[in-house]
Amino acid sequence: MQGNQFPSLFQAKSLELINDLIPVSGSVFFLVQPDMKHQGTYLSNAPSDIEKAYNATYFAIDPLHPSLFKHSNERIVTLSAQISTERLMNHRYYLEFMQKYQHRYVLDMFFRNSRNDIIAVISLLRTQSQNDFTQQEIKLMHSIHSFMEYSLNSVYLPKREQERTDLQSRYSLTDRELDVLEMLISGASNKEIAKHIEMGLATLKTHLNHIFKKTAVQSRTELTAKIMSELQK
Repeated sequence: MQGNQFPSLFQAKSLELINDLIPVSGSVFFLVQPDMKHQGTYLSNAPSDIEKAYNATYFAIDPLHPSLFKHSNERIVTLSAQISTERLMNHRYYLEFMQKYQHRYVLDMFFRNSRNDIIAVISLLRTQSQNDFTQQEIKLMHSIHSFMEYSLNSVYLPKREQERTDLQSRYSLTDRELDVLEMLISGASNKEIAKHIEMGLATLKTHLNHIFKKTAVQSRTELTAKIMSELQK
């Protein structure tokens, strides 16, 4: 969710760049795990609950889900190129999800690593009144994609991994505790964290207690302030 998460600056600046180049009603930048689930999502001018609704129900019927493109070389795809208007208008994804969150057109940018795995996605959203993405706009997105993909692989992801390693070393956190900490810093609620990383609330609270003890804090607010301060040094 939008807010402080480590490191979110690259995500924020990437979406700002795109927003300055072409009109969009909202945008989403998320990392893709090996199982194709979202992680480290950053929202720009999009409803705070859109990611929760997507992950809970609609990811499985998304015509642009990354899993559908993992064996291709596609970098830029639009919803209009994947499904006809007639089919979309009768599609559950449109009727229940897109209409609710007031977007009609979607352009996704897939970012891949050296093995051609999709490691991150930027989704650009438009309302009906904004009209579809033009060929000129798609070409423009292609022109910035290579640099963004290079930056993602050479700067952003290594920085994120280094910060996780530093925190793990400093506080003896487990991988699971790091996952919890990363989502907590992003502003996610206990229920959202538990659902996203597939654990019960009781188990999550146990992890939180361990994190509080290891980092010598008493609350989520104190923990967030402490970790963000350390990461900015």
